[in-house]
Amino acid sequence: MARYRRKSRGSYQSNYGYRSHDIGWERALQHIEEAKELSRELGGTDKDVKAYFFSIPLHQLKTILDEYEAKYGRKAREYAERTLPKWRSGQVTMSGQNASRLFELIPPRMPLEEKYKLTENLWRHVGPNSRKTLRIGLDANIEDAIEAVRDHIEKVVIHYKIPADLERRFNWLSAGDVDVKQELLNHLRQMERTFVVDGAKTQLPVMLEHLISVDGRNTHRLAQILKVGNHELEILIDKNISGVKLEDPLGDAGSITASSNFGYIWLLWLIGIAIVIILLAQ
Repeated sequence: MARYRRKSRGSYQSNYGYRSHDIGWERALQHIEEAKELSRELGGTDKDVKAYFFSIPLHQLKTILDEYEAKYGRKAREYAERTLPKWRSGQVTMSGQNASRLFELIPPRMPLEEKYKLTENLWRHVGPNSRKTLRIGLDANIEDAIEAVRDHIEKVVIHYKIPADLERRFNWLSAGDVDVKQELLNHLRQMERTFVVDGAKTQLPVMLEHLISVDGRNTHRLAQILKVGNHELEILIDKNISGVKLEDPLGDAGSITASSNFGYIWLLWLIGIAIVIILLAQ
């Protein structure tokens, strides 16, 4: 008959400690995955959403917690109320599950202006970008130049394909309301148009005034890079052209190739000299 050895109390406590450690580790991994999933649902980041949540006035927060209690129970609400100051201070990290449940209750109560801000934050990182050169002759009308810039940015924003991260942020903020989603997109498009066109309106008159001044008479070519958001526009006022021309910027591939070829030839010279020295030494 086989003998069974009774485990010591110390062995039991050791195994219990391992199991507790494993459970704790699994929960930690689960919280990490939940946090990643939440960030993905909110458009790749949740920092600005958390900042907004923690800034909600207490009387508005009470309404959110009332619905939170109705959906997830009294204990869930009590934990949220008890832990909220620690979440806000950073003493305790809000789990992905808690954040997801609370954040889903925010959009229906959020003012449209606040929704604009939360899309603008993401738009600045993933919004459209472009690089163009605007050539302007001295006979050109300043309004024609500005109109060329306006037409360019209009095409950019209209044909811009919304990336997945921004689409998810739209979906969260609109909470299924198609009209709100379209309103957010229209706002961002108009914001982009205004930024670029206003920048051109500010720079172009100053540059033209310089060219027709005494100091500018000897200036053959005046260029300035206008950067607005993710857009780069080289405004080039040239006495040798007529009218207004919007074109792709000239690349510098030729100069890079020439530099590379020079370096290659120089390397061959060094190798040749080294071979000669070796032969003479023999």
